[in-house]
Amino acid sequence: MYDYEGDNGLNINQEDNPQNNRKKKNNNRSVWVIVAVVLAVFVLASVVFVAVYAVKDSGNSQLQNILKNQENSTQKYDDIASTNTGKSSTTEGVIVTDVSSVINNTMPSVVSITSKTTIESNGYSSFYDYYFGGGDSRQYEQEGAGSGIIMDQTDTELLVVTNNHVVEGADSLKIQFYEQDAESAVDGYIKGTDANADVAVVAVKLKDISNDILKKIKKATLGDSDTLNVGEGVIAIGNALGYGQSVTTGIISAKDREVTVENKKMKLLQTDAAINGGNSGGALLNSKGEVIGINVAKYSSNGSTSASIEGMGFAIPITSVKNIISNLETRETRTKVEESQRGYLGIRGYDVTDDVAQQYAMPKGVYIYETTKNGPADKAGIESSDVIVEFDGQSVTSMDTLKQVMEYYKAGENVKVKISYRDGKEYKEKEVTVTLGKESVLDDMEDTPQLPY
Repeated sequence: MYDYEGDNGLNINQEDNPQNNRKKKNNNRSVWVIVAVVLAVFVLASVVFVAVYAVKDSGNSQLQNILKNQENSTQKYDDIASTNTGKSSTTEGVIVTDVSSVINNTMPSVVSITSKTTIESNGYSSFYDYYFGGGDSRQYEQEGAGSGIIMDQTDTELLVVTNNHVVEGADSLKIQFYEQDAESAVDGYIKGTDANADVAVVAVKLKDISNDILKKIKKATLGDSDTLNVGEGVIAIGNALGYGQSVTTGIISAKDREVTVENKKMKLLQTDAAINGGNSGGALLNSKGEVIGINVAKYSSNGSTSASIEGMGFAIPITSVKNIISNLETRETRTKVEESQRGYLGIRGYDVTDDVAQQYAMPKGVYIYETTKNGPADKAGIESSDVIVEFDGQSVTSMDTLKQVMEYYKAGENVKVKISYRDGKEYKEKEVTVTLGKESVLDDMEDTPQLPY
């Protein structure tokens, strides 16, 4: 018997009512059903929960295995180092000089010059021949290499500037242009020279140059060498060792460097750009490709000693010779005259070198020791002790220079000659006109042999 407290608080005896007993049994059965359902739901939920997490763990484990397998199959490495340091090449680090754009534009303005000169040797083969006569005079042809810069063009000629010592005494000149083979080189003719400044202008007839070459070559652009700074970068182009055009680079090492070239003292630009034989007359350029110098010489030494010299090349500052070049360009182009037709001055003289000029306060040139009586010089008013400094507008520094210049003039031509004459303790200059005479006439005037001037 069970006591149950109802809602109304009354105690009801269930045994006394059979219907109530049935309800009680039904109620108990419902409770157990509910309990069973709840338990079943709980068990099912637990199973599902465990299953889900098992699947999740399994999935995670499988995903990790997959990712691990992928990682093993495509293993990742650290990036290797890069040459890019992030630094500007213009401010830090190694700087590689590239002047190709300047060269492409300026190379067509530089030419190679080949000179041929006839050299006469005494032909002595022994001590006896030298002192007692014998042996034949022999001649051979000497070839030289140099460079030039295309400066200007007239209606009929192309004008090239070079060093005087490149063309001095040459019997013939060959000019080889940019991208032209040596066999196609054309003839060049001396238009004018200035031995003191060591510059010369050579003319090439336009008709001798092929149209293809004319389309490729260029005129050089001149810069201002007075505004150069020491340390400024420069480029040298020239016919080094006669191999053809080549390029070197360097800097301006010094300005107004006093150097003796061909027995002449000159103020030059110094550079460490390589200047070799054959570069003479070539271009020294600034970074814009403008000509700021004419390559002229280098210092060199033999052997490997503590006194060996490297990187000392020299160039004529272009600003110092612009006016000289302009004057030489206006001159008449001449060719050598046959010896039988050459004109002469009728003088004896000797060289006034830099040392002599300094010691005796004399101008450089040719000192007149003696003139042939009634000869061309005498008739023009040239006297002994005068100094010839110019012949037809071209500077004269020695007897050799005078002789080489006069090889282009015929007997009978009227030529202006500038002389320095002594006036008290000073020398003054004047210009006279000389009618050149023939060598045979000069010989007839005097028994003593005349120098061919």
